Amino acid sequence: MAGAAAGLALAVMAAQGAAAPAAAQGTIGFIYMHGKQGSPNTTGAGDIASKAAAAGIKVVTPSMPWGAGGWEKINVTPEQVFGMIDGYVNQLRAQGAQRIVVGGQSLGANMALAYAVARQNVAGVVMAAPGHSPIGSYRNASIKENVDQACQLAKAGQGNQAFTGLDDNQGNSIRISTTAAVYCGWLNPRGAASMPVQARDLPAGIPVMLIIGTKDPAFGFTENNIYKPAAKNPYSRYLVIDGGEHRNTDHAASQRIVDWMKGLP
Repeated sequence: MAGAAAGLALAVMAAQGAAAPAAAQGTIGFIYMHGKQGSPNTTGAGDIASKAAAAGIKVVTPSMPWGAGGWEKINVTPEQVFGMIDGYVNQLRAQGAQRIVVGGQSLGANMALAYAVARQNVAGVVMAAPGHSPIGSYRNASIKENVDQACQLAKAGQGNQAFTGLDDNQGNSIRISTTAAVYCGWLNPRGAASMPVQARDLPAGIPVMLIIGTKDPAFGFTENNIYKPAAKNPYSRYLVIDGGEHRNTDHAASQRIVDWMKGLP
């Protein structure tokens, strides 16, 4: 009997030990941000949020200042957006989240990466159809002229000066009315919103999941210029959605995104 009891005790201890790593991970909180001129009420965001919540993940899908009607008159820099994300992190922690994952679609994915680089204290980054490419836009002569002018004003201490400049969203031209500092902050090809620049600085302790569709205009650029420089952590994953377009990759990959977060080391 004594031997049986001892064996049972060892089995219980072993089971507890096996469960310990998962329990030690703690509750995950997930911030998922929509794309440029978009909203949090997309099918993809809703599907991810519902599946994540069903898996015990705390979720917030905020309305960001670059949404529909907001991007054309955006009045915050990327660095100021980081402060807004800090607020959502605090909200999730108040709800019991112990580990934070930041993610988004298009410009939301862009800012998730930039935030992780700036704060360096998140458990993971989810990038669905990452978008907004200051490096690509800078090849447009008109945008380049606007960016150079705005950044020169900001460097000269005149960043609060009213400024109007061009941008594009999936081939559609946009005119942004803001300040020189804000315009420079978003369109500077060497700045916080430039994903190839930020990808190089993502800490090795932060895994990234990047989802891209084969019909996305950035498909041929993204793996080598964003994913590979960012994916220093072995848990990182690059997922291709065959036939996926820019706007629907997050919906197509919703369950795989949730499964990836649940398995975070």
